[in-house]
Amino acid sequence: MIVLQILMLIFCMVILPFGIGVLPGRWLKKEDRTLTGIWISGYLVLFALFELVGIPVVLFTVYHGFSRLCLIFGLLAGVGFLAGVVRLLKKKEDYSSLLEGSFPEKRTVEEWVYLVLFALLLGFQLYMAFTRASFDGDDAYYGVQGLIAQQQDTLYRINPNTGRSAPLDIRHALALMPIYEAFLGKMSGIHATIIAHSAAPIGLILLTYALYFQIGRKLFPGKRTEILRFLILMALFQIFGNVSIYTSETFFLTRTWQGKSLCGNFMIPAIFWLYLCMFRGEAQQKLFFLLAFLNLASGISSSLGVLLTCLLTAGLGLLLAVSKKRPGILVKACLSCVPGAAYMLTYLIASHM
Repeated sequence: MIVLQILMLIFCMVILPFGIGVLPGRWLKKEDRTLTGIWISGYLVLFALFELVGIPVVLFTVYHGFSRLCLIFGLLAGVGFLAGVVRLLKKKEDYSSLLEGSFPEKRTVEEWVYLVLFALLLGFQLYMAFTRASFDGDDAYYGVQGLIAQQQDTLYRINPNTGRSAPLDIRHALALMPIYEAFLGKMSGIHATIIAHSAAPIGLILLTYALYFQIGRKLFPGKRTEILRFLILMALFQIFGNVSIYTSETFFLTRTWQGKSLCGNFMIPAIFWLYLCMFRGEAQQKLFFLLAFLNLASGISSSLGVLLTCLLTAGLGLLLAVSKKRPGILVKACLSCVPGAAYMLTYLIASHM
């Protein structure tokens, strides 16, 4: 039973987003279509889809909202996964770089030393995150909301402090990270609290370092040693970044499962990765579609996260337009913020009803 639960959890957190990521992965250059690049793209689409389905359910469903969300989202995600698998099988030549970019055939001794050192640093973080779960006051709200969804089949309609029915808490209701963790729990049959404090940190830490790997490949193209040094440096920053309770490093390792950590450590760096892909060489116009997904997906972390990602998208779009001397790029950057703007408009309307 436990083995089946773990396998189902691995499918939901690894295989499902990878299959979905094959579809938007075709917008990346061939050399960027690595295992990590496809996986990251899949999560951007997956989170955006969860928000797209979840927000109407939260706003207009009082009873059995969680079951409906899981049913609709599960069906759509399943269709996206199957479509991605079909495309991968039909267009194998388009994804021939999947293993080449992630696992080069030969490595020097120096590269192996750096690789082992990074693996030790990453393994230490995963071990500590799994065995030394950190608890804070926000668990009384965010963690309990996911548990309420899993056990009571309702979304943000029960006050987690009293256990009584309450009006919709619109301040938090559109940020669905606790509900997504409850979805993982429902699919795998694992308690939502265990998902939040044990499974989610492992998945999100690996996802973040996958993003750092992609950023390193753009900063140091073709320089594998420098990429490994970059990953080691980032790992050290994360381990020793607890200089304040407010740093992104503190959130990354002690409050990994919370939306604020996801926004600061994944969503915002993902914007830099996509723009690095466009700054390097000819601007890839189709990447603005991924940016549109990202600006909606950031809503799963927090309502403020949408505002931050949209502002950063527009600002970097202006820099790219000036750099490439193509004003149309700024227009496309602004259009990619439309899903985020719709999210913020929904929040404003719902909060004043």
